[in-house]
Amino acid sequence: MRPSPSKNELADLLLEASQAEASQDWDLTACLLQEAQTLVPDDHHLRIRAANAFWFSDQPHQALRLYQDAALAAPQQSGPYLGIANALRDLNRFEEADQAFQMCRSLSDSPQAACNHASLLLGLERYDESYRLAERRFEIDGYAHGRSSSPGLPVHGEALHVWSEQGLGDTLQYLRWLPLLHQRISGRGIRLVLEVDAPLVTLVQRAFSGLDPEPDVVPLREPPGPLPRGATGLGLLSLPDRLGGAPQPEGLPDQGSYLRPSDWTQRSAWEGGVRIGITWASGRKGDSAFQWREYRKRSLDRASLELLTQGLLDLGCTLVLIQQGADRETLGPLADRFDDAIDPQGDFAHTAAVIQTTDLMLSVDTSVAHLSGALGHPTWVLLPWSADPRWLRRRSDSPWYPSLTLFRQGDPGLWSSVVDTVIQAVRQTFALKPMADSGLV
Repeated sequence: MRPSPSKNELADLLLEASQAEASQDWDLTACLLQEAQTLVPDDHHLRIRAANAFWFSDQPHQALRLYQDAALAAPQQSGPYLGIANALRDLNRFEEADQAFQMCRSLSDSPQAACNHASLLLGLERYDESYRLAERRFEIDGYAHGRSSSPGLPVHGEALHVWSEQGLGDTLQYLRWLPLLHQRISGRGIRLVLEVDAPLVTLVQRAFSGLDPEPDVVPLREPPGPLPRGATGLGLLSLPDRLGGAPQPEGLPDQGSYLRPSDWTQRSAWEGGVRIGITWASGRKGDSAFQWREYRKRSLDRASLELLTQGLLDLGCTLVLIQQGADRETLGPLADRFDDAIDPQGDFAHTAAVIQTTDLMLSVDTSVAHLSGALGHPTWVLLPWSADPRWLRRRSDSPWYPSLTLFRQGDPGLWSSVVDTVIQAVRQTFALKPMADSGLV
């Protein structure tokens, strides 16, 4: 018979785990909580907490095992099934994850579970069902700071305000519905006002300047605040539900270049050598455990960035730095490998103009990938093994952006094979030879 654990021993482990959790050291948190669980094996909440720590540390196999144990111990609780669904999604087992989400929601149909389920359904290409379910995000406390999204398009009124809801990448992706929305409300005397994050204002103004009448594009306030009297509100991410047609709505230009102004010119192919733009780090929007998890999973580590840049330089490519934020500031000596760069204070219109000077963009899953795809620019996206469901599975193309090619990790967390494949693909696509082979060094 196992002796009773020391209260001090358990308390010490839980204190250490809480401290690791506060610092978002999820590997250490998971180890400490699993050790604590051996002292109190019947503690259901401790098992769930340990599973969550494994999930935040991007160890879905371990998390799944603990969530499944928790579901066996408490089959009428929805939490373990939500964890099972999220872990299965991260293991690219979308069909099983769909079943787990259904089980979870049959026990407690929370808006958070519904939104997670909606995201998964994109990966199963069940678009109408996904966007209908995603409307439940407005039930989440504090979402959109209390703004609501109109259930339909207005037939009259002073103005329709469409506002950005989430990250810059989502905004860039869903702006594709704006021309169709403009068409649907045309002739009703309704002024279309688009509220977007400040770095996007100039880009969006230029991209949709051909619409008649032009929409008013204004910076989104933080927090957004109430709408003007007489105005109707519509979240940007509600457009696919209201207008349909995902992923390519009616009227989208060839190659999906819906953000490329007509007066921009594409750089002549390979003019002055092959010029490649690089974005290696995902965005850091917020400090939640989930957002940090996604940042670490999607971003290239420094060793992989060194291999990528050196491999391209060995082929004689000119590198352009397309990276903002803290990751750019920590480049150190690697910055010398780039011959050109975007202005660190520039907005997305500036970034878009620099992208247009490249022959090819290389980007991880971040807003730049969406920007480049929405410009219809040749872009290769480097994806983790467990990618966001919008990128589907086992495909090298994207139904969202015809100009994108997807390069996926073969094993979780390992970028080296992706980098090798990209370098070889650049060599073949542009018929390049290593400089050592060409006699140039």
